[in-house]
Amino acid sequence: MGRERELKALKSEFAANRAALVVAYGRRRIGKSRLLREAALGLPEIYFQATQSVSAINMEQIKIEIANVLDASPILDGINTWEAVFHYLADAARVKPGLILTLDEFPYLVSNDESLPSVLQRFWDSGKPQEGNLKLVLCGSAISQMEDLLAERNPLYGRKTMSLELRQMSLREVGAFFPSYSAEELFKTYATFGGVPHYLSLCDNDVDLRMNTVNLLLSPTGPLIDEPTNLLQSELREPGTYSSIIAAIAEGSLDLSRIGDRLKMSTTSLLPYLSKLERLHIVASVRSLDADPKARNRRFVLNDHLMRFWHNFVRSNLGAIVAGHGEAVYDHAISGGMSEFMGSAFESICLDYSSKHLGEILGVPASEAGSIWGHADFDIDIAGRTLDGSFFYGECKWKSKPFDLSMLMKLRERSELTKYGGGNESKHYLIFSKSGCTHDVARLSEHDPSVHMISLQEMAFATRRDVEATMSSS
Repeated sequence: MGRERELKALKSEFAANRAALVVAYGRRRIGKSRLLREAALGLPEIYFQATQSVSAINMEQIKIEIANVLDASPILDGINTWEAVFHYLADAARVKPGLILTLDEFPYLVSNDESLPSVLQRFWDSGKPQEGNLKLVLCGSAISQMEDLLAERNPLYGRKTMSLELRQMSLREVGAFFPSYSAEELFKTYATFGGVPHYLSLCDNDVDLRMNTVNLLLSPTGPLIDEPTNLLQSELREPGTYSSIIAAIAEGSLDLSRIGDRLKMSTTSLLPYLSKLERLHIVASVRSLDADPKARNRRFVLNDHLMRFWHNFVRSNLGAIVAGHGEAVYDHAISGGMSEFMGSAFESICLDYSSKHLGEILGVPASEAGSIWGHADFDIDIAGRTLDGSFFYGECKWKSKPFDLSMLMKLRERSELTKYGGGNESKHYLIFSKSGCTHDVARLSEHDPSVHMISLQEMAFATRRDVEATMSSS
C-alpha cells in the first residue's frame, strides 16, 4: 500500500541484467522489510532477518533460509564463513539468474563481525556476483550505521548500484489506508498519526478519527501510547534529553537559544542532539527563504506528526489516560484544541504538497519550497520557486471562514515586501483553505492566471485534471 515510486525503482533494479548491491535504510516501522519483500515477489529470493545474536547463530539461521529456498546441500552444511556463504549463492545464481539475497538488520551482523563490509567488498570486486546477476540487498534501521557503509572511508564506498532511504509516506499515500474518509478527515488523521505505515495499519478505516485516537493513543493498553518514548529508546542514547528537546520545540521554543534556555543547556551541547533528531526526520532545521544562506537565524520544527500530537495532547494527560479516561481526554482536551493544532499542521502538509505536487497546478514543479518569516510586519506561510524561474507565495487557512479578497490582497502585498523573488514578474499566489474562498476570489482566480485556489480534495486525492473531470460529470 503506497510506496509506488520506490517499489517501481526496486523492481527495475531487480530486473536489470547485471548484479546489484542495494542499500536500503530508514527508521524502525517505516515499512522497509515489507517493501523489499513486495519488490521481490515472484523472484528467487533468500530473505534473512538478522538478530542481535552472536555471529555463529546468525550463520546457522541464514543457512536454514538458504536451504529452504535452494534445498539442502552437504556443501552448504560445511560452510562456516560469510565469504563462503556469498560465493555459494553466487554459484546458485548461475542456475537461478537474478537470485536475491536480502540481509535485513544488516548492522546486527556487522556489530558481531566488523570485517563483514570488507568481506563483501572483496566478494563484490571478485566479479562472482556478475556471473549470475546476484542481487545483494543490505537493509537496516540504524540510519547512521547504514549511511556509514557508503562513506568514502569504508570498504563498500562506490560499489552500491542503488541506495534507498525510506521516509514517512505522503498525505496521498496515506489516503489508501482510509478509503472511506473525507478529505478533511484524512488531513486530521495524517496530522495525528503521520505517515509511518505501521501506525496507519493499526487504524480502523471503519471507525472515525476520534475512536482510532482513543483506541491507539488514549488507552492504557493502546499500542501507540508509548510509541514516541519507545522510538527514542530504540534509536538513540539518552532518550530523556531528546524527548525534552522535542517537548520544548512542540511547546514553541523554535530557535537554538530558546531551546537551550528551556533545558538549561548550552547551544553548543544542543547541536549534536538536534543533528541526530534531524537525521531521523523527527526535527527539521529551516531558514526563511529570504534570509542570507550564511545567517544563523534558523528554526527547528517537528517533522513527525505523531510525535507532535503526542507532545501536544497525550503527554500532559497521561495520568487521566492511564486511569481509563481516554474518551474524556479527547472530548475535553483534544477536540477544543484541534483547530489550533491543525493550523500549523496544515501549513506543514501544504508545504509538502508544494514541494511534491505543485506541477499539477502551475504546469511546472517546484525547485524549492519553504516559508518566509522573521520580519516584524509579516510572514508568508508558503513560498518558493519553480523550475522555470517563477516564484510562488501561499497562504494556509484551516478555518471555517472562507478565504476572502482582503486576504489575497494582503498576500500580494507581503510578496512585494520580501526580497525573495523581488524584481521577478512571474509570480503565483496559492490559496490553501479548508473552507474554500469567497465568490469574488473564485471569480478572480478564473480570470487571473496568477491566482490558484487549491482544495483539500486536490491535495489529498487527485490532480486538478481528475477533479475537473469529476466535477464536469456530476
